[in-house]
Amino acid sequence: MNTREKILQETEQFILASGIEKLTLSKIAKRLKLSQPAIYKHFKNKEELLTLLALRWLNGRILVQIFPFDTKNNQEQKEIIHDWLWAVANAKYQAHLKTPEMFALYTTYIGENLELSRNHIMEMIESLKTAAKLETAEQAAAYIQAFAYFHHPKIAPQWDEAFQAQFENVWKIIANQPENLLT
Repeated sequence: MNTREKILQETEQFILASGIEKLTLSKIAKRLKLSQPAIYKHFKNKEELLTLLALRWLNGRILVQIFPFDTKNNQEQKEIIHDWLWAVANAKYQAHLKTPEMFALYTTYIGENLELSRNHIMEMIESLKTAAKLETAEQAAAYIQAFAYFHHPKIAPQWDEAFQAQFENVWKIIANQPENLLT
C-alpha cells in the first residue's frame, strides 16, 4: 500500500473513531509516523484529502453496490425504474444509519461541492437511463429529481423509520400516471 492510500485509510479510521470535528492533519501524520509536510506531498490541503476520501467512500462503498444496476430479474421498465430508485435510496439510507460520520463527510465534501455533486447526479442519470433503457437522459433526470428526497444528503436528517413507506407512496403517485410518462 502506497503512502497516499495509507493516509486516506488512516483518515477514514480516525473519522470513524473520533469524528471529523477532531481531525487534523498533524494527528494523521503522527498516527502514520510521518511529518505533517509529508502529507502535503500527497494532498495539497485538508480539503482535497477529505474530498477524495468522500469520493472514495461514495464510489467504493455505496455506488459500487448499485452501478451498474442488475436488471436480470426485472422484466418491465416500470419495475426496473422502481428498483433502481429504491436501490439508490436504500443504499444512502443505510449508509446514513451505519456510518453517519462518513455520510457527513460525503454531505459536506460532495453534496456541497457543485461540480462534484453535478458529476454524481450525471452518473446516476446515465445509470438509470441505461438500466431502464430510457430514450433520453431527461427522462432519467426527471425520476431522479422526483425522488431527490430519498437520495440527497442534505435531506438525510429528516429520514426516519417511515423512509421506505414514504418512498413507496411517492412511487405510487408516479406509477399511476399514464403509461406515456414512463416511456
